[in-house]
Amino acid sequence: MSVYLINGQYVFNEGTKELKTLNNDMNIKLTTMRSRCLSFIIEHAKDEVIEKSAISYALWGARSTFTSDASLTQTLYLIRRDLKTLGLDELFITVPKSGIRVNTSVSIDVIQEKIPKRKLSYKPLLLSLIVSLLLIGVGTYLALTI
Repeated sequence: MSVYLINGQYVFNEGTKELKTLNNDMNIKLTTMRSRCLSFIIEHAKDEVIEKSAISYALWGARSTFTSDASLTQTLYLIRRDLKTLGLDELFITVPKSGIRVNTSVSIDVIQEKIPKRKLSYKPLLLSLIVSLLLIGVGTYLALTI
């Protein structure tokens, strides 16, 4: 999960779903939905307009066709409120009848890139299990023959 530095003084950590300030250690724990929404907004910060339908689909997937516009509006409002609590006003601006856009006066830097998921390998585990069983078997055989 990525960690972002916003305007040089706010940190958003996708992994812990936390927003915090660097200057006074104020910390806000986001809900999963708000965290996913903020992540999507940050990832599309360079877009001219982030369409409501794109945000909605990112949050609710195929179910987005059944969710009301009010659900997205509420989520965006809560993110704005959380940001304002920390002292960051206007990270994103509403574009009437379209969606939102990230304020061009706000800087967003990636502090830590997303770590790609690694494919889990069972070969070392299986090999150590076989060796352990063989050693137990040899030990048992030696104990019985002595």
